[in-house]
Amino acid sequence: MNKNQWLRVGLLALAVATALPAVAQRRKKAAVRPEARAVVASPASHQPGRYLILGSVPEKHNGQWVYLYTKGSMKEKPADSTKIEGGKFTFDRSVAEDGFAGQLYLPMTYALPFIVEEGVIQAPMNGPHAKGAPLNDERAKLSQEIENYADGFLGRYKAARKDTTLTPEERDAKCEAILNELYSGLEPRLLAVLDMHKDDGLGFYALTELMRGSSVDLAKAESYVSRAGKAVQQDPRVQEYLDSRRKLEATQPGAMFQDFKGLSDDQKEVRLSDYVGKGHYTLVDFWASWCGPCRAEMPHLKKALEVYGPKGLQVLGIAVWDKMEDYLKAVQELKLPWPQIFNKEEATDLYGISGIPQLILFAPDGKIVARDLRGARIAKTLDEILKTTGGKL
Repeated sequence: MNKNQWLRVGLLALAVATALPAVAQRRKKAAVRPEARAVVASPASHQPGRYLILGSVPEKHNGQWVYLYTKGSMKEKPADSTKIEGGKFTFDRSVAEDGFAGQLYLPMTYALPFIVEEGVIQAPMNGPHAKGAPLNDERAKLSQEIENYADGFLGRYKAARKDTTLTPEERDAKCEAILNELYSGLEPRLLAVLDMHKDDGLGFYALTELMRGSSVDLAKAESYVSRAGKAVQQDPRVQEYLDSRRKLEATQPGAMFQDFKGLSDDQKEVRLSDYVGKGHYTLVDFWASWCGPCRAEMPHLKKALEVYGPKGLQVLGIAVWDKMEDYLKAVQELKLPWPQIFNKEEATDLYGISGIPQLILFAPDGKIVARDLRGARIAKTLDEILKTTGGKL
């Protein structure tokens, strides 16, 4: 599956189930626990300029913590947290401090997005939507509309992914066509919402869905942002997305590698340039110990090293979004024979990486040859290169 498909499947999944659990290959979220605070149980305590979240969750989660993320990036620490008591929890916060939208997160179980607006917001963590305040009610209706529209496309997409009569390239092309059809239909509806809600949370929601959901390049993303009001345009999450797209486009095939430093397994400082641009093709794997798809890719990397290593191929792992002790343990468990660099954040930021595994092939001079290599495409790409290099990598 190519990069655009990975980006767009995120919205397709969101359209069908808007209350998502944590996704394995996405960035793990930090958690900060303050002391438990008293639970506010009554909507009567709501004050002007503030919003009150009345949350509910199955009582088996009593004693666990719910984290609230608001303006700023989801990769930052949560804005607030509270403990579940009697299957209930609350947050009482200032609208002015929290931007346009947030997410409630019960680790590895529930994630519920909501719009920040004055009033009382009902937040059933095991339900599809936050409701009770006007913009949240409109968002729930819009999400249901998207779900109904996308449902048929999801079935077709799943069937195409499982179609063993097609080659991997044919499957990718068929899935791409299905996603293009889906988003061609969704785009006008989301643009209409953005035009009507330029500077509120519903417009922010429509804008972020447009940017991450379509086959978006930087120019198109910027055209979407230009239709929003100034406050939405300046939201840190919108700016972060645009910055990521700029970095992604700056590290496409043909571009020179972007260097960064990290730590080797023995805690010594190393750089990407210690391995890339040294006269050999280098396959670099951005991965994490907790990422299931990353682990599933390891046999393909081992096979590539076995077959193409004698021809000159080098393999390098970049451990990201992880803890040093966890990644070192995974290296031993998986018996990974290639060198590693531990770099928690900078590496993925430089290359505009939003999901892992991400495999990038670099040429002997350090230029990027290909991104998003997976499975059989690794061997196919290397075989094509060998035809032009006299059998040397």
